[in-house]
Amino acid sequence: MATTAINLSPSRHRAFSAVELTDEIIEPGDFFGTTSANHSCVWTFNGIEAVRLGVADPDYRSKANVSAKQSLRNALAEIPMFQNVEFVIHRMELEPGAYYRRMARPSSHHPLESPGVLPNYRELSNTVMSALNQLRALVGMLDNIVQSVHPTDRNMRCFGNGIRNLIILASTECEAQWRGILAANGINQKQLNTNDYVKLLHPMRLDEYQVRLRHFPWLTGISPFSGWDATSPTQSLDWYDDYNAIKHDRENAFERATLSAAIKSICALWVLVAAQFGYRALREFDDLERYFHLECVPLWRYSEIYTDLYIDQKTVANPFNYPF
Repeated sequence: MATTAINLSPSRHRAFSAVELTDEIIEPGDFFGTTSANHSCVWTFNGIEAVRLGVADPDYRSKANVSAKQSLRNALAEIPMFQNVEFVIHRMELEPGAYYRRMARPSSHHPLESPGVLPNYRELSNTVMSALNQLRALVGMLDNIVQSVHPTDRNMRCFGNGIRNLIILASTECEAQWRGILAANGINQKQLNTNDYVKLLHPMRLDEYQVRLRHFPWLTGISPFSGWDATSPTQSLDWYDDYNAIKHDRENAFERATLSAAIKSICALWVLVAAQFGYRALREFDDLERYFHLECVPLWRYSEIYTDLYIDQKTVANPFNYPF
């Protein structure tokens, strides 16, 4: 798992995994990306020529001719930006302008600015504002609770009816958002459970987010989806497992209605807002932005990000369903 501390003016340096250091097979018609210590950009390849996107009149600085006996890497290495520079080649997951529904990712212009953007964000304004208003109401409930139970490590096991109600509301809101994301991507089953919800873990990198509560700076960062595992999709998500118990068996599981579970479930919602709608949603309401802070965000492979559309492109790609 790779995470990076959030930084709105990040360095272009990043650590590469072993798989990224092996050239990917680039076929004619593919879009591919290149990253180095100083540059990141997207190219198109027709089998003979590689041309950098977004350059109006490409010349020797932004295109490479690949001879029959030459590899793409060796052809690119002759371009000035790559001379005597180590670089990585990535076959892009999506073509320029394409994106997955309700899944935010960084853009090719800002590849390290996670959680990134959702290209059709404004089309979902009702969905975004509904989620944020619901979260705002839940934060109000938590603020009322902490007037009586001070949120310190010693008090995290405190439990009660008000805390139980908050956990149930926050967790059912998480379920609503999970279902909304899956439905947007073509999964419309009537009966969904954590076996379905956990499918969102990898494409949205939910376990790589960490949240701090600005009003309680003494609390450590919270990673609500850390450890979520498809082999045990309910029990491996402790706050959700607590919710399941107190919803179905309050009398015997009441002690699981803890302040810890309540805080984690609310932080999970903030992560879902970020991972679905990107940084623009996080800035819609000043009070929520002052309440939550994303301390860690995913570090995406360049091949997984969304490539910006360029003025010389003639077609606009449609949104895609994520291939679960």
